[in-house]
Amino acid sequence: MVLICLLNLTVLGVGFFWMGVYYQAGLAEKRTAAGAAAREAQRREAAAVAARAVAPPVPPVVIYRTNQFRWSQLESTDYRQYIANLRAVGCPEATVRDIVITDVMRLYAARRGKFYQNGRAFKYWETDEKRTLKQAQLEEREAQLALIDKELPAVLRELLGLNYERELNKYFVDAEDDDRRLAFLSEDKRAQVLALQDQSESRRQAVLWDAPNGRPTPGQTGQLRQIDREQDATLAGLLTAEEKQEFDLTTSPTAERMRRELIGFNPSEAEFQKIFAREQALDAAYAYQDTNDETVLAAKTAEEEKMRAEIEAELGPERAAQFEQAGNPDFQSLTLLAERFDLPPGVSQSVLEMRRLAEDTRNQIIANQNFSADRRAAALNAIQAETERATREALGEAAYTEYARSATWIKSLGAN
Repeated sequence: MVLICLLNLTVLGVGFFWMGVYYQAGLAEKRTAAGAAAREAQRREAAAVAARAVAPPVPPVVIYRTNQFRWSQLESTDYRQYIANLRAVGCPEATVRDIVITDVMRLYAARRGKFYQNGRAFKYWETDEKRTLKQAQLEEREAQLALIDKELPAVLRELLGLNYERELNKYFVDAEDDDRRLAFLSEDKRAQVLALQDQSESRRQAVLWDAPNGRPTPGQTGQLRQIDREQDATLAGLLTAEEKQEFDLTTSPTAERMRRELIGFNPSEAEFQKIFAREQALDAAYAYQDTNDETVLAAKTAEEEKMRAEIEAELGPERAAQFEQAGNPDFQSLTLLAERFDLPPGVSQSVLEMRRLAEDTRNQIIANQNFSADRRAAALNAIQAETERATREALGEAAYTEYARSATWIKSLGAN
């Protein structure tokens, strides 16, 4: 019995032993298979990476679409909407201005053209008098053209906020004039002050549009002065004190007038600044006032005489005499002529002195009661001939021919 039990235990032990052996063998086999699978996955990943490294990139797929754009999508009978549409699609501002200005000018040109016709259909066999405008039509044309000349700048200012004359100058005079005059300002400041000028001018035009007969009422004068004050304050905030002064000396109506009136005076920079300070103050005091009013005109004339006396006192005797001479229209004309034909210095004064002597001599001859009519006529003709010869010699043939067109005083020397 004991022997049987020992045999059974032996058999069980051997069974468990071989079961353990088989179990370990199974685990080893599974580990081996898993390792092989992992190595295979690593190999494939490495191959894929290598393939991506050498393979060219896949080009993107481009899909073309069209928005079917038509210019009619932008056009509008309302110019404000038309401008907004152009700006909305990124149209450059300069191009917006060119498009709108051209369109508006074409419309006004058509309006102008209507007043140059008398309404008759063209017939090739009719002579010109048939198409001549009647007097009533001429008067209507002048009235309508004056209205167009007033309306067109206002329309362009309202639509685009631009200065009509400045825009025309870009095409017909000098496109770089503003840049040259305002070269002392940076490009950014230059753009800002020009925009401010256009905006202020647009506001003034809106006020003056309703002024009766072009003469602002006291209330409108107050509005115009307020616009000037606001513009001046904005400029003072934008520019330095030195820039503001140079801007006024460069662009103000007072400075522009002085450059015309002081022809031949040749002021220094310091003289110009001193005279400008007084002139600007006087212009500001009488801005927008009606100088056709006798009371206003008398007051302004008195102020001008006082101002000129103060200026001449500051200049001294010699320069004061030259300042006074610059106000002579004939001297200004001769100075411009001398500059144009590159004549020697002092020729303008020489011709004026000849004129003074000739006219004085003429007056003496006319006043002399001892001269007979024939002797007086001969003497006057001799003065005229000698003065003409001397003036021609002083100016040269080309300049004298130009000057003689307006120098009626020479021909009048021989009149009895």
